[in-house]
Amino acid sequence: MRRPVLLAAMTAVLLAQQPPDPAELLARARDLVMARAKRLPNYVCVQTVDRQHFKVLQRVKRLEGAAQPGAPLSCAEIAAFDKEKSSDMVLLSSDRLRLDLKVSGETEIGTWPGASQFGSRSVFDLIGGGTYETGTMGTFLADIFQNGAYRYTGEETDDGIKLAAYEYRVPLQSSHYRFHNASDWVPTAFFGGFWIDADSLEVRRLTMDANEMPPEAGGCEAITTVEYRAVKVGAGEFVLPVRSSMRMVKTDGTETRTTAVYSGCREYHGEASIRFDDTAAPSGAQAAAAPASPLPAGIPLSLALTSAIDTDTAASGDVFTARLREPARNLKEVLIPAGATVEGRIVQMQHLLIWPPQFNISLMLEKIEVNGVATPLFARPSWEAGSTGISLGPLGQSPLVAALVFTTKSSRHVLRAGYQTNWVTVAP
Repeated sequence: MRRPVLLAAMTAVLLAQQPPDPAELLARARDLVMARAKRLPNYVCVQTVDRQHFKVLQRVKRLEGAAQPGAPLSCAEIAAFDKEKSSDMVLLSSDRLRLDLKVSGETEIGTWPGASQFGSRSVFDLIGGGTYETGTMGTFLADIFQNGAYRYTGEETDDGIKLAAYEYRVPLQSSHYRFHNASDWVPTAFFGGFWIDADSLEVRRLTMDANEMPPEAGGCEAITTVEYRAVKVGAGEFVLPVRSSMRMVKTDGTETRTTAVYSGCREYHGEASIRFDDTAAPSGAQAAAAPASPLPAGIPLSLALTSAIDTDTAASGDVFTARLREPARNLKEVLIPAGATVEGRIVQMQHLLIWPPQFNISLMLEKIEVNGVATPLFARPSWEAGSTGISLGPLGQSPLVAALVFTTKSSRHVLRAGYQTNWVTVAP
């Protein structure tokens, strides 16, 4: 009587050990991804991006009869370089930026962290140009699972988790993977792989390789890796990106390596509204000291930082605070007392390593606060004769940006609390 029970138990164990059918597992994972995408609430994540910009050195012996000396390298020649050898690559600069990023339809839109609302400006306009990738917060997955062709490549183990590995290819006619050139968006085909948790059916990792870029895109290749984990958003838990990296090789011999980290993901409840007139009406003394409208043009402001700006941690998009060193006066009338708090935004955090090595830190003022009442502040940097000189702000940024340049061979620079800058107000 025991033998049938034993055989049944052995059969159950063998069935449990058999890997799931790859096609069935892929179909179930796809259904889960698409169903979760429909249920995913409108959400926002903080994205911190570190970028490194390299130049490929032309130190490869060309075959006789190949390109003429000094001619641009072809994509094939650039690809032949060993990218890990310092003799082939020179780091030109690095920068860091931080954004609030959300998905609207099939488009990712961004704004500076804590800003009052998401505007209509492109992220590329916001960050002042440079290589930047969108799509990692969900649109890539939708494209791959709706428009791809797949091949199962086997089972792998990562951190004790069994993963089913697949390769995929998305053709040009079905691709939403696009590159932005000087005037337009250019689509391209792409391929890569993804890894699915065989138990939870969740996508754990994704790679994308676009090496068939059209000439007008100005690139040779873009390779991206995205890591996904379950993240709580609102009342539910959803699989979202936690980290991505991209290597972009361009036809001009430059290369950008980008790392993005996602944090603070939260449900988005509509456009936030920041009031510059506090909801609680100030008392008589406060009302007398607080400006009812932006300051008139031509008022000089001398500011001192109230907290340090450290290039090791600060990023474009971060808020900084300062205090008014002297009263703001219109002739003899005191408009704002000394000590008033000024809040601004870092709009560039860049480290140039070409000679002379330097840090470029660009600041822009946003508001001034007196007795708890905030008023918009419009001011441009004031460069006095005999000062360190005039520097232009990042391309495409407002003329109200103060570009500070610090020449140093050090890998870090700190603007300590008390650092002084001078400004003059302009018309709103």
